[in-house]
Order: sequence, then C-alpha cells, then structure tokens
Amino acid sequence: MKTIKHTLAFLLALLALLCPAQELQPGDPNVIVLPDSSNFVTASLLVASPGQPIYSVFGHCALRMQCPAHHLDFVYSLEMDGTGMSIIRFFAGQNQAVMIGVPFNEYLSTYRKEGRSVTQYDLNLTHHEKQRLWQLLDEAMMQGPVYEFNMLNTNCVQMSMVMIERCLINEQFDAGKLPDAMMMNNGELMRYNSRYSPWAEFVYLAFLGSYTDGDEMLERKLSPATIVEVMQNANFVNDEGYRRPVLYGQPQQLLPVTKAITTSHFTPLVAFALLLAFVLLVTLLEWWRAWRILAKITDVALFITQTLVGILLAYTTIVSCLFGTNWNWYLIPFCPLAIVLWLVMRTHRRTLYLLFTVVLVAFLLMTPISSQIDLPHQLITSAFAVRTASNYFHARRG
Repeated sequence: MKTIKHTLAFLLALLALLCPAQELQPGDPNVIVLPDSSNFVTASLLVASPGQPIYSVFGHCALRMQCPAHHLDFVYSLEMDGTGMSIIRFFAGQNQAVMIGVPFNEYLSTYRKEGRSVTQYDLNLTHHEKQRLWQLLDEAMMQGPVYEFNMLNTNCVQMSMVMIERCLINEQFDAGKLPDAMMMNNGELMRYNSRYSPWAEFVYLAFLGSYTDGDEMLERKLSPATIVEVMQNANFVNDEGYRRPVLYGQPQQLLPVTKAITTSHFTPLVAFALLLAFVLLVTLLEWWRAWRILAKITDVALFITQTLVGILLAYTTIVSCLFGTNWNWYLIPFCPLAIVLWLVMRTHRRTLYLLFTVVLVAFLLMTPISSQIDLPHQLITSAFAVRTASNYFHARRG
C-alpha cells in the first residue's frame, strides 16, 4: 500500500514539475503564480523539536515541497523502521533507511500526537533548483531502502543537506560564520545536542569511542538543534560571486509544543553515585564481617553486567562498527575478556584481582585524555575498582 501511495505521489509531483507554470495556473483560480514562477514550487526545511524517546532526543529534519496551484504538498525525510527487529539490526550495523514522501497533513499528524513542535523555514532556491530538488527527492524515494542508517553520517539532517547542495545549479553552499556550537569537538557537540536527555547522552557517549575527540566536516556535525542557526548565517554563492541568503522570510511555527520533555532527577550521575555509595557500604559491612553474602551477590551482579556490556561494546566497535571504526575507551573497564581470565586463572585470582584493580585505577587517572570519558561512567569504574581491591585484600589475607 505504501509503495502505491509513494508511486502516485511521484507521478503527480513529476507531472507538476514537467509542465510549464503558466499552463497549470488555472488548476486553482485562487493561486496566482508570479511572473517569475518563483511561487509555483516552494521548498522548505521542517525542523521538529526533540521527543521523549531516546531515538528522538535530537529532533528531526525534513524537506517540504509544495505546488500550491495543483494542491501538491509533500514532506520528504530519511526514516528507519522503529520495530524491535529493526532496533536489533541497528545495533548490528545492518539497519537500512529509506527516503519517504508523505502528504504534509499526514506528516504533521504524527508530531501533533507526540506533542512536538514543527517549524518551517523557507529555502531561497531558484525556481529551477526547487524543481531539481523535488526531482532528486522523488528519485531517492523510489530507490527504496538503499541507505545504511548511521547516526553520524546517514541521518535525516545529513540527507536534507545533501539534497539541498545537489540541487544547486552553478552555485555553492557557503556556511559563512559558524555558531559556537559548531566549534565544539564531536563529543562536546553530542552533549550539546542531547542536553535535554541525560540518559541518552550517557548511552550515546558509551558507544561513540574515540570519535568524540575528532572534529567532523560541517555536514556531519549538523543536527536539528544546530542546522537552523547555521543556515541563517549561510548563503548561496554563484560562479560570479553573487550571494543570497539560504533562508528567506520569517519562520512559521506549524505546530506548538504541547508535551514538554520531562527530565527525571534520577540522572546517570545520581544513579551511579548511588551505586558507588552502595558498593562502599557493602564493602564496609563485609570488612566488619557482616552481610558477606550481600558482597558476594554484589560481585556476581557487577561481573555479569560488566561482561554483558563489554560484549555489546566489543560487538558494536569491532564487528558492526555502529559509529565507525573507532577505538572505544570503555572497553578497558568493560573488557569482556576479564571473565575469561577469571575462569581460567582459578589458582591465581589474587594476582588477577590486583591486575584488575591496577587497570581500573589507571583508567580513572586517564579521564582527561578523551572527551568520551565522563564522570557518570567513571563512577561505575570506581565501583568496580572498590570490589576488585576488596577481593584482592581478602585473598591476600587468606
């Protein structure tokens, strides 16, 4: 059914684009096409505010194409399926994305239900560039799921920018003076983009690895939170050096925010500070010869968690390359080989506990070397270190 709808949308849009503007003007007597045909086809950037779920904390971008004289109004955006299997494929680095084109009202209804705002920014493209943009979007939509979704360089913002730059005729996109946020490295920018969701920030930074210390090209650093400010300062520049603003007119708020994002006070910093406090309490009780069974249960729970997280980090870093081929610093405290050593070196566990403690303490001292390493994650490392040190001293006492 979706294929039929998309095909029909493509044929209608193609008909509108190929026919001369003045011949189609009678299609709606209430729409007056200007002599230069500049309003025959209009192109706009749509920016949706962040949502509550972890996958929508950055917001969303799309392109709106209209032909008012023929009541054509479609929104194009890069999407990935949100089903459970798709999420598994996403972490496996195999999830594909598709360019979709849906009627404007249908697109808007989704965000209305979620209580998220949608703001429109008109693109200052020439008539032929808008026609070309519409054609490129339709062609991308008809290709189906051929894009491998990647949060860093194949996403809704990056695809929107690529399409805008590709439609330019004898012109180039000049960003001009960039806002302060675009001067941040990748890790700092990730924190800025996810500032309304501490848990999303915690999860994404755990996977980004050494990518956080890099500084990507402009198109790959853009997000729904920064693209508007960049475009407000940007210009289209032709071969003769003539410049015109990328955006024109005033922004139009198509939907207001009706469901504000709620941020729990139970942030990762609070959660793992409590974890460390609990581990310290358990360790003190253990040394006072009380509740030793609780210490054993805590060790088992921490070791299982460390191993499972380590396997996931190793898989997404080495196998699926979810965020590219980058070293992940958290593979040190969450090394999945630790449990293998623990099982194999049964007679040398005192030495092994000492090794674990030294590595964990060394990793804590390494905090300043990477933008990826932060306090909430290091609170977990500290909890691990407290327990390995305690087990070492117990083993030493015999």
